[in-house]
Amino acid sequence: MIKTSPKLYSITTGYSRLFIDLIVVFFLVPFASFSRNFNLLVSLVFLITLLLGLNTLAFPKKIIYLFRFIAALGFIADIIVFPDSVYLTELSSFISHSFYSIFILLVTMAIASRIYQEEKVNLDVIRGGICIYLLLGIFWFFLYQIIVFFDPNALSIPEGVGHSSLFYFSFTTLTTLGYGDILPNNAFAMTLTNAEALVGQIYPAVVIAKLVSLYNIESK
Repeated sequence: MIKTSPKLYSITTGYSRLFIDLIVVFFLVPFASFSRNFNLLVSLVFLITLLLGLNTLAFPKKIIYLFRFIAALGFIADIIVFPDSVYLTELSSFISHSFYSIFILLVTMAIASRIYQEEKVNLDVIRGGICIYLLLGIFWFFLYQIIVFFDPNALSIPEGVGHSSLFYFSFTTLTTLGYGDILPNNAFAMTLTNAEALVGQIYPAVVIAKLVSLYNIESK
Protein backbone atom coordinates (compact mmCIF):
# COMPACT_ATOMS: atom_id res chain seq x y z
CA MET A 1 0.00 0.00 0.00
CA ILE A 2 1.04 3.63 -0.48
CA LYS A 3 2.41 5.20 2.67
CA THR A 4 0.27 7.90 4.21
CA SER A 5 1.77 11.36 3.96
CA PRO A 6 1.98 13.06 7.35
CA LYS A 7 1.49 16.41 5.61
CA LEU A 8 -1.97 15.45 4.42
CA TYR A 9 -3.36 13.07 7.00
CA SER A 10 -3.35 12.88 10.75
CA ILE A 11 -1.77 9.62 11.84
CA THR A 12 -2.74 9.90 15.48
CA THR A 13 -6.40 10.93 15.24
CA GLY A 14 -8.80 8.04 14.94
CA TYR A 15 -12.42 7.76 13.92
CA SER A 16 -13.99 6.71 17.23
CA ARG A 17 -15.30 10.16 18.22
CA LEU A 18 -16.55 10.86 14.70
CA PHE A 19 -18.29 7.47 14.62
CA ILE A 20 -20.00 8.06 17.98
CA ASP A 21 -21.08 11.57 16.99
CA LEU A 22 -22.57 10.34 13.72
CA ILE A 23 -24.60 7.76 15.65
CA VAL A 24 -25.79 10.50 18.02
CA VAL A 25 -26.82 12.69 15.07
CA PHE A 26 -28.61 9.72 13.52
CA PHE A 27 -30.85 9.33 16.57
CA LEU A 28 -31.22 13.07 17.29
CA VAL A 29 -32.55 14.12 13.87
CA PRO A 30 -36.19 13.08 14.54
CA PHE A 31 -36.27 15.41 17.57
CA ALA A 32 -35.44 18.44 15.38
CA SER A 33 -39.08 18.77 14.37
CA PHE A 34 -40.36 18.90 17.97
CA SER A 35 -39.34 22.48 18.75
CA ARG A 36 -36.98 25.28 17.79
CA ASN A 37 -34.69 24.46 20.73
CA PHE A 38 -34.36 20.84 19.65
CA ASN A 39 -33.61 21.99 16.12
CA LEU A 40 -30.82 24.23 17.40
CA LEU A 41 -29.43 21.36 19.47
CA VAL A 42 -29.37 19.01 16.48
CA SER A 43 -27.74 21.71 14.32
CA LEU A 44 -25.07 22.30 16.97
CA VAL A 45 -24.32 18.59 17.38
CA PHE A 46 -24.14 18.23 13.61
CA LEU A 47 -21.67 21.13 13.39
CA ILE A 48 -19.50 19.47 16.05
CA THR A 49 -19.68 16.24 14.06
CA LEU A 50 -18.45 18.00 10.93
CA LEU A 51 -15.56 19.57 12.82
CA LEU A 52 -14.66 16.14 14.24
CA GLY A 53 -14.45 14.95 10.66
CA LEU A 54 -11.77 17.58 10.11
CA ASN A 55 -9.82 16.28 13.09
CA THR A 56 -9.16 13.05 11.23
CA LEU A 57 -7.17 15.06 8.68
CA ALA A 58 -4.09 17.24 8.83
CA PHE A 59 -4.44 19.44 5.78
CA PRO A 60 -2.59 22.76 5.60
CA LYS A 61 -4.08 25.38 7.90
CA LYS A 62 -5.54 27.41 5.02
CA ILE A 63 -7.56 24.42 3.82
CA ILE A 64 -8.69 23.57 7.35
CA TYR A 65 -9.83 27.18 7.84
CA LEU A 66 -11.70 27.02 4.54
CA PHE A 67 -13.46 23.83 5.64
CA ARG A 68 -14.37 25.41 8.98
CA PHE A 69 -15.65 28.50 7.20
CA ILE A 70 -17.92 26.38 4.98
CA ALA A 71 -19.21 24.47 8.02
CA ALA A 72 -19.82 27.71 9.95
CA LEU A 73 -21.73 29.24 7.03
CA GLY A 74 -23.86 26.12 6.83
CA PHE A 75 -24.63 26.28 10.55
CA ILE A 76 -25.47 30.01 10.55
CA ALA A 77 -27.74 29.68 7.52
CA ASP A 78 -29.41 26.67 9.14
CA ILE A 79 -30.42 28.47 12.34
CA ILE A 80 -31.57 31.72 10.71
CA VAL A 81 -35.34 32.17 10.67
CA PHE A 82 -37.27 35.03 9.05
CA PRO A 83 -40.61 35.19 10.91
CA ASP A 84 -42.22 37.39 8.25
CA SER A 85 -40.98 35.52 5.20
CA VAL A 86 -41.29 31.79 4.60
CA TYR A 87 -39.39 32.11 1.33
CA LEU A 88 -36.35 33.77 2.93
CA THR A 89 -36.31 31.09 5.62
CA GLU A 90 -36.42 28.38 2.97
CA LEU A 91 -33.73 30.20 0.98
CA SER A 92 -31.53 30.30 4.07
CA SER A 93 -32.08 26.56 4.54
CA PHE A 94 -31.18 25.98 0.89
CA ILE A 95 -27.90 27.86 1.38
CA SER A 96 -27.22 25.82 4.52
CA HIS A 97 -27.90 22.52 2.75
CA SER A 98 -25.66 23.54 -0.14
CA PHE A 99 -22.71 24.40 2.12
CA TYR A 100 -23.20 21.26 4.22
CA SER A 101 -23.36 19.01 1.15
CA ILE A 102 -20.13 20.51 -0.24
CA PHE A 103 -18.42 20.11 3.14
CA ILE A 104 -19.53 16.50 3.61
CA LEU A 105 -18.50 15.57 0.07
CA LEU A 106 -15.00 17.00 0.55
CA VAL A 107 -14.50 15.43 3.98
CA THR A 108 -15.84 12.06 2.80
CA MET A 109 -13.44 12.05 -0.16
CA ALA A 110 -10.52 13.00 2.11
CA ILE A 111 -11.33 10.27 4.66
CA ALA A 112 -11.76 7.72 1.86
CA SER A 113 -8.36 8.68 0.47
CA ARG A 114 -6.77 8.30 3.91
CA ILE A 115 -8.35 4.87 4.44
CA TYR A 116 -7.19 3.74 1.00
CA GLN A 117 -3.60 4.66 1.89
CA GLU A 118 -3.54 2.97 5.30
CA GLU A 119 -0.81 0.35 5.56
CA LYS A 120 -2.62 -1.75 8.15
CA VAL A 121 -6.33 -2.39 8.61
CA ASN A 122 -7.46 -2.28 12.24
CA LEU A 123 -10.76 -1.65 14.02
CA ASP A 124 -10.28 2.10 13.75
CA VAL A 125 -9.92 1.89 9.96
CA ILE A 126 -13.11 -0.20 9.81
CA ARG A 127 -14.88 2.46 11.89
CA GLY A 128 -13.64 5.01 9.39
CA GLY A 129 -15.21 2.98 6.59
CA ILE A 130 -18.52 2.93 8.46
CA CYS A 131 -18.26 6.69 9.02
CA ILE A 132 -18.08 7.17 5.27
CA TYR A 133 -21.23 5.07 4.84
CA LEU A 134 -23.10 7.21 7.37
CA LEU A 135 -21.79 10.41 5.79
CA LEU A 136 -23.05 9.25 2.40
CA GLY A 137 -26.57 8.91 3.81
CA ILE A 138 -26.37 12.43 5.27
CA PHE A 139 -24.92 13.79 2.01
CA TRP A 140 -27.88 12.45 0.01
CA PHE A 141 -30.27 13.85 2.63
CA PHE A 142 -29.01 17.34 1.84
CA LEU A 143 -29.24 16.69 -1.90
CA TYR A 144 -32.90 15.74 -1.48
CA GLN A 145 -33.46 18.94 0.49
CA ILE A 146 -31.93 20.96 -2.35
CA ILE A 147 -34.14 19.26 -4.94
CA VAL A 148 -37.27 19.87 -2.85
CA PHE A 149 -36.35 23.57 -2.64
CA PHE A 150 -36.56 23.87 -6.43
CA ASP A 151 -39.51 21.50 -6.78
CA PRO A 152 -41.64 20.95 -3.64
CA ASN A 153 -43.34 18.03 -5.40
CA ALA A 154 -40.09 16.28 -6.37
CA LEU A 155 -40.71 13.77 -3.59
CA SER A 156 -44.08 12.64 -2.31
CA ILE A 157 -43.97 13.27 1.44
CA PRO A 158 -46.96 12.14 3.56
CA GLU A 159 -49.02 14.94 5.10
CA GLY A 160 -48.11 15.91 8.63
CA VAL A 161 -44.53 14.76 8.18
CA GLY A 162 -41.81 17.40 7.91
CA HIS A 163 -38.82 17.48 5.63
CA SER A 164 -36.82 15.72 8.35
CA SER A 165 -38.47 12.60 6.93
CA LEU A 166 -36.04 13.00 4.03
CA PHE A 167 -33.31 11.91 6.45
CA TYR A 168 -35.26 8.69 6.98
CA PHE A 169 -35.86 8.41 3.24
CA SER A 170 -32.16 8.82 2.48
CA PHE A 171 -31.07 5.97 4.73
CA THR A 172 -33.99 3.82 3.62
CA THR A 173 -32.79 4.28 0.05
CA LEU A 174 -29.12 3.82 0.97
CA THR A 175 -29.89 0.49 2.63
CA THR A 176 -32.24 -0.41 -0.27
CA LEU A 177 -35.17 -1.16 2.06
CA GLY A 178 -37.61 0.74 -0.15
CA TYR A 179 -40.75 0.94 1.98
CA GLY A 180 -42.50 3.01 -0.66
CA ASP A 181 -44.00 5.62 1.68
CA ILE A 182 -41.93 8.39 0.06
CA LEU A 183 -41.47 8.30 -3.71
CA PRO A 184 -39.48 10.39 -6.23
CA ASN A 185 -41.68 12.25 -8.69
CA ASN A 186 -39.30 13.92 -11.13
CA ALA A 187 -36.30 12.83 -13.19
CA PHE A 188 -33.69 14.41 -10.94
CA ALA A 189 -35.08 12.82 -7.79
CA MET A 190 -35.37 9.45 -9.53
CA THR A 191 -31.76 9.62 -10.70
CA LEU A 192 -30.54 10.58 -7.23
CA THR A 193 -32.42 7.75 -5.53
CA ASN A 194 -31.08 5.25 -8.07
CA ALA A 195 -27.53 6.52 -7.55
CA GLU A 196 -27.86 6.31 -3.76
CA ALA A 197 -29.26 2.78 -3.93
CA LEU A 198 -26.35 1.70 -6.13
CA VAL A 199 -23.82 3.20 -3.73
CA GLY A 200 -25.67 1.65 -0.82
CA GLN A 201 -25.30 -1.81 -2.35
CA ILE A 202 -21.79 -1.54 -3.78
CA TYR A 203 -20.00 0.26 -0.93
CA PRO A 204 -20.69 -2.24 1.91
CA ALA A 205 -20.26 -5.24 -0.39
CA VAL A 206 -16.92 -4.09 -1.77
CA VAL A 207 -15.23 -1.60 0.56
CA ILE A 208 -16.39 -2.52 4.07
CA ALA A 209 -16.31 -6.25 3.31
CA LYS A 210 -12.76 -5.91 2.01
CA LEU A 211 -11.65 -3.95 5.10
CA VAL A 212 -13.14 -6.60 7.41
CA SER A 213 -11.51 -9.43 5.47
CA LEU A 214 -8.11 -7.68 5.56
CA TYR A 215 -8.52 -7.10 9.29
CA ASN A 216 -9.28 -10.78 9.85
CA ILE A 217 -6.26 -11.83 7.80
CA GLU A 218 -3.89 -9.46 9.61
CA SER A 219 -5.20 -10.38 13.06
CA LYS A 220 -4.42 -14.07 12.55
